[in-house]
Amino acid sequence: MPDIEQLAKRQLSDYDRHKPGTLFENYSVSMSVRDAYALQMAVTRLREQRGEPVAGYKVGCVSDVMQAQLGLHCPVFGQVFATEIRRSGSVLNPGDFDGLAIEGELAVRIGRDIPNAEWLRSHPEEAVSSGFGVIELHNYVFRNSPHDAQELIANNAIHAGVLLPEPEPSLTNPQALARASIQVCKNGAVLGRAGGTALPGGPFGSLVRLAEHLAEFGRFLRRGQIVLTGSPLPLYRVASGDRIEVNCDESATVVCFISSSI
Repeated sequence: MPDIEQLAKRQLSDYDRHKPGTLFENYSVSMSVRDAYALQMAVTRLREQRGEPVAGYKVGCVSDVMQAQLGLHCPVFGQVFATEIRRSGSVLNPGDFDGLAIEGELAVRIGRDIPNAEWLRSHPEEAVSSGFGVIELHNYVFRNSPHDAQELIANNAIHAGVLLPEPEPSLTNPQALARASIQVCKNGAVLGRAGGTALPGGPFGSLVRLAEHLAEFGRFLRRGQIVLTGSPLPLYRVASGDRIEVNCDESATVVCFISSSI
């Protein structure tokens, strides 16, 4: 079994210098999926200890298009940290990322503490307070090919931040978000458009899967947390000078700009 605590320190150091996951180069570390989540959680504890609270979670690799792009066949889960939440209109420095890429996603704000998945299934109308489109940021780099779930999970599902709309529109039932659609544009050109039904069970299905996953680690969804429910569209690489827009039927457009200087 790998030394999770030592690997967590290395993972965090790599992340801080914008070179995440170097321990996976040349398949130098062998671990199970359970080990990979233990490593993700160990890094999370280190970040919390230094003042980076968990503000929510992400569900990734859910839609068929994302599973095909990454060559994986199961959902993955990661943490959203408060220090990496931005608002629409932010300017991003590509030098702060490794292989910067974006996704257009449907997200929700948790309306009350959710004790478990069974409660969630029975009380969908109480679960969330708002639903909206977001731009998720990624360090789109894998040290090995073919990709494996362990590397993706241990690197916090390659999550590197999120841009939120202003304001966040209210939502009374997360199941209704399945009817929403997301459109991603780069420099005025439409890259793709898809709906929440591309996620199995819609965004609410992602919430249920997340609640089940968190229960394995003694955690649960809390009021005020944000959940990125998965992308119905692929990852798109971006570069210096790009302007990205994500349009959602249910919320205001989210915009970010990629700085032309590094």
